[in-house]
Amino acid sequence: MMRKRFLGIFLSTGLMLAQAGFLQAAEQDSMKVTLLGTGTPILNVNRFGMSTLVEAGKHKLLFDTGRGASIRLHQLQVPLRDIDAVFITHLHSDHITGLPDLYASAPLPTDDGRSTRALALIGPKGIDNVARGIELMFTENNHIRLTGKETNPDATRIADRTLPDEGGVVYDKDGVKVTAFLIDHGHVKPAYGYRIDYAGRSVVLSGDTTYAPNLVTQAKGVDLLVHCISVGSRQLEKAHPAYVNHFYEYLANPEKVSQILSETRPRDTVFSHISLYSKGDIGRASEEEITSRVRSGYDGPFVIGQDLMSFTLTAQGVVREPYDARTRQQEPVK
Repeated sequence: MMRKRFLGIFLSTGLMLAQAGFLQAAEQDSMKVTLLGTGTPILNVNRFGMSTLVEAGKHKLLFDTGRGASIRLHQLQVPLRDIDAVFITHLHSDHITGLPDLYASAPLPTDDGRSTRALALIGPKGIDNVARGIELMFTENNHIRLTGKETNPDATRIADRTLPDEGGVVYDKDGVKVTAFLIDHGHVKPAYGYRIDYAGRSVVLSGDTTYAPNLVTQAKGVDLLVHCISVGSRQLEKAHPAYVNHFYEYLANPEKVSQILSETRPRDTVFSHISLYSKGDIGRASEEEITSRVRSGYDGPFVIGQDLMSFTLTAQGVVREPYDARTRQQEPVK
């Protein structure tokens, strides 16, 4: 009886260990994409500045660092020191205002642990000016922190790298590959989107763009497409066409998004950098209007993103995880 009991315990333990190993392997082969910020330059306590976290294997990569990115990482319990590299799509303010906070906060001796390395920053032409400007901005702070042994010399540096003019593979480590490609953000040149590949999974981040052939090429058949959207209500478009069309020249409206999705057919799509316009007594488009306008030309899955919403990319499909209502309040699209 005793031998059978021990044998049962042994087999149960072995099964649990095997399951744990399988789950760990499955986790290592998956990618997770979390929307840290889905907003625009407009101040909004519920939609922070544009920022997306991509976790692939051991790597944690940050794409754009808008307002509040470090706070969102803290909410997710992702230590700032664990960010391996930061990639910037273009140099509009709402994509970089969170960089100084990330740079200054990561080296501090907090409960999350402290960064002991330079911040790896990759972006378009002019990213070196951003890096030197932040370092200069914190010159005195760094001197004080170093004197008080609250940081270290390596963590006061930004290791910046400028993207090649036409893009290309800009990160390739441990099976994680990041490819930058040119997009169409109107007069903002250059502006880039990113494709991340790992273990047979793929995600494309459109950046701020209207229809762009490079985007369509990179996004065909990907597991997840994170795409911007720019919306003026039908009423606003009719009353003030010039006002709305100005934005549509460099940000995709629902009809343009529908066209892009029809040509790329991703397994799932989420909208981020959600630009909603109003003027005078004409309010913003409703979520129902946005959905119906995209749906009129596209029959695949998509969702309007919210801060802290995440997507796990597996061999079986894309698993959506909504934002955690315990940590924030949702502002409805209205």
